Amino acid sequence: MSTGSTPPVDPPQPRSASRFLIPLGLAVIVVVVLEAGLGPVGFGVSGRPLLLTVASAAYAVAGYAFLRGVSVVPAWVLLAVMTAAVLAMHVADPDGPVIGLFLIAAFIPLRPPLQAPTVILVVGTAAYNLIQLFLASETLLLTIATDAGVAFFFLVGTMLRREREQREELARLMAELAESRRAEQAAIVVAERARLAQDLHDVLAHTLSGLALQLEGANLLAATTPADPRLVDTVKRAHQLCKSGLAESRRAVGALRGDQLPGPEQIGDLVAEHRLASRGSVTFGETGSPVRLSPEAGLALYRAAQEALSNVRKHAGNADVDVALDWADDHVELTVADTGDGPAVSLGGSGYGLSGMTERVNAVGGSVDSAALTGQGFRVHVTVPTAGQLPGAQR
Repeated sequence: MSTGSTPPVDPPQPRSASRFLIPLGLAVIVVVVLEAGLGPVGFGVSGRPLLLTVASAAYAVAGYAFLRGVSVVPAWVLLAVMTAAVLAMHVADPDGPVIGLFLIAAFIPLRPPLQAPTVILVVGTAAYNLIQLFLASETLLLTIATDAGVAFFFLVGTMLRREREQREELARLMAELAESRRAEQAAIVVAERARLAQDLHDVLAHTLSGLALQLEGANLLAATTPADPRLVDTVKRAHQLCKSGLAESRRAVGALRGDQLPGPEQIGDLVAEHRLASRGSVTFGETGSPVRLSPEAGLALYRAAQEALSNVRKHAGNADVDVALDWADDHVELTVADTGDGPAVSLGGSGYGLSGMTERVNAVGGSVDSAALTGQGFRVHVTVPTAGQLPGAQR
């Protein structure tokens, strides 16, 4: 049905500037270790080279664990290990790179809370400055530049954390927006179905109610006046059909309003209604144990039986009818076959009933096979999958 609005479109997902953080951080760690190993002291197994080797290894392991979000060790412990490793590397090689300290400053804002890591950074930076001034004999200006670099990278880490938080908040808001759009579309569909249900009730149900009253009066008149008994019987059957149609229209209105949909358990009622409207014999058999069907599949099966029996009344009113419902684990089969009381009705001359039935059954993954029987009569065979066999169902 047309509701006058476009279907909801999920908003684009936000892009993260911090999605490169892990590979970039790992790359910087590799650079720090390589520069330490290729420096004037280098790696070794004794003295300062051994200290440099152990400190570089500790720095790399702690940095990797921090980036991968290892939860076994608290983040502040990993940052403390990295800071101690940087100080040890600087003691072992006073001319070593300062970028290792900058990376720690960028890491700290990424994993709140910040109190303990910030204290570690301040103490570590002060210790690094002392090593610069007394062991490396660097100038005060270079020491101040180191502090400025630490502050800058701390600010960069803070900006990355805020960007991540804003991205997560934006993703949450967009998910809420998409959900509200889906809810809006669902509300529009419900409103449209309610309107259609009201129109159906006002037009069809009221018309059938008036027709039922008129037929009831005609039945009483025919019964109390000299009339052909066949007329009385015909009027009585027409009255029963009208009452059945009225009940069916009420069920259709209820389905549009969200009430429980009719299913295969009501096929027996359809057979009983057909007996009242037909002069032929009607048999109904059910084999197997009923299994769960989706509401749509159950409705498709019910409508198929309803349409098949309606076609018998329209085209072969005096025919004998055999209705069979056969249950299996993965599907259910419905067969409606009549003997016919005249020329068999071809598919092309049956109007839109069979085509509509086929479309409804195909929509739930089933199939319809309808054909004229040898001689006279017509057979409709419907197969519908169970709920476990529907596309996307959990097995």
